[in-house]
Amino acid sequence: MADSSDSEQVSDGESDDDFEVLSGSSESEDEMNDVPMNANPWFRVRPPEIDYLHDQRFVENSGPQNVPAADAKPIDYFLLFLTLDFLRHIVRETNRYAQDFITSRQRIRRFSRLHSWFKVGAVTLAEMKGFISVILNMGLIRKPSITEYWNTKFPSQDTVWFRNIVSRNRSQSILKNFHIVDNTTLPNRNDDNYSPTSKFQCFVDLFNQQSKQHYKPKQNLSIDETAKFGVKLWVLAEAVSGYIYQLSVYKGRQYDPTPQGMLQGAYVVNKLLDAAGLFNKAYHLFTDSFFSSINLAKELLAKGTLFTGTLRANRQMPNTIKNPVLQEKESVYIRQGRILLCAYKERNGRSPLDSYPLFKSSTRK
Repeated sequence: MADSSDSEQVSDGESDDDFEVLSGSSESEDEMNDVPMNANPWFRVRPPEIDYLHDQRFVENSGPQNVPAADAKPIDYFLLFLTLDFLRHIVRETNRYAQDFITSRQRIRRFSRLHSWFKVGAVTLAEMKGFISVILNMGLIRKPSITEYWNTKFPSQDTVWFRNIVSRNRSQSILKNFHIVDNTTLPNRNDDNYSPTSKFQCFVDLFNQQSKQHYKPKQNLSIDETAKFGVKLWVLAEAVSGYIYQLSVYKGRQYDPTPQGMLQGAYVVNKLLDAAGLFNKAYHLFTDSFFSSINLAKELLAKGTLFTGTLRANRQMPNTIKNPVLQEKESVYIRQGRILLCAYKERNGRSPLDSYPLFKSSTRK
């Protein structure tokens, strides 16, 4: 991390050079992290004229991998991610749960839908495909309740397709029993091996596996968080297309603690890039201020990965960047080895650190 005191010098020798992003670092990770920031001073530099976002050492064969022929049907692409083997696994676990649940009931009410499970029989692969297609189409055709998809009272609101795929009662029976793991194998909450993601982690693992198998991202990457239905995800995606390459579910501090002495953002970045197998390939990562720190930039450089992000005001950095004296639309750049920092004041009355405090790693030594 940077010292709060200034230790920069003005350098005119670097002023007119172009800047290119870095494919790696000649220094080891330990050297990068152990040397005090003031032992390697910051230099004031003039704005780079051109900022190349492409590194010639990036040689990955980016794009789709192992995909069907161009004339393949949409379902063929869908099954690249939700594979037939996994669909069979869902069928097996759903039937297992239904049987175990029904067996555990000493008495089933007269009009319970559980009776229909006995009558119709175990769910089949074809039924499961139809059920999943119904769930997906519910996301496209919005109605106030699930039962409305089978309502025939008003012709103007009738959606016959749903009834043709699966009946209302059968759909609700499958939904009630839907499972993708065997509950009897899961540790209980008091067990040391308990995980809050255990009931769906196998699906996340499948997605990560298939996502890597069928696409190789272009050089620029992005990491961010997203949350829905009470589940928080860390997401590694290709910056240009938004293609999600790796997911990690945040399990909370108790089950997913950040290692001692490490910022959570840096921990997430290293965890995702390592799981994706993208280190030492000249990829360029872009993040917001939650993940960014000067130490992280150094660590990624040592692992052959470039980094650009914004710094929060409470992160350590030289005073020239932390408390710059700038006019409107004015900026200041300082460099320490391969790390470049910039403070920019968007307009008068606004703090520079509330505008665009930026740092990046570059090929410039």
